[in-house]
Amino acid sequence: MSNLCVLLFHLLFLTQFFAKASPLTFELKKGQKECLYTLTPDVDCTISYYFAVQQGESNDFDVSYEIFAPDDKNKPIIERSGERQGEWSFVGQHKGEYSLCFYGGKAHDKIVDLEIKYTCERQDDARHERRKARKVQRNLRDSKIDPLQDSLENSIDMIERQLHVLEGNIQYYKTRNSRNHDTVCSTERRIVMFSIYGILLIVGMSFSQIAILEFIFKESRKHNV
Repeated sequence: MSNLCVLLFHLLFLTQFFAKASPLTFELKKGQKECLYTLTPDVDCTISYYFAVQQGESNDFDVSYEIFAPDDKNKPIIERSGERQGEWSFVGQHKGEYSLCFYGGKAHDKIVDLEIKYTCERQDDARHERRKARKVQRNLRDSKIDPLQDSLENSIDMIERQLHVLEGNIQYYKTRNSRNHDTVCSTERRIVMFSIYGILLIVGMSFSQIAILEFIFKESRKHNV
């Protein structure tokens, strides 16, 4: 029993480092701001979001949105306007609650599909270990740190984070492209099958009509005789 409890504990712990997704559809009222939230359990989690405006009156599908980090709820880290759909990923440098706020204007209500997910690295990740080692080295130095070297290390950290996000985006688009290709192939097969069924149905109906006409003519000849 104790071994089972330990196993369940480890499974629950490991799930904190896997991707968490929350797809939903919500109504964006005119003149109102709607905010949705996702809570990251660790620093440097990759947060991905996708949204699309599904319904809007008078061809009005444009929305504006802002993303706020846990450390500053007044200044957005990402801000966009006049968007009908969007899809991107970024690295959440802080642990805590990130908010994604939408505003659809004062003219019409809108229906928006949204998916937010995050992926946190495991503690034995190579990139995480390199960043951790650099932070330890910084703490061991004197207070007089070379600004150029410090700036260079910060740039390396930023480049690594962006490369990690780019790698995730490439993998996501590769997966989506493969899924779309499978959908196209499946649709082509269905079109071919329906075409064959249609041809067979037409041929069958033609033979049926011929058989019915022959039967009618034969019956009429019998009556004439």
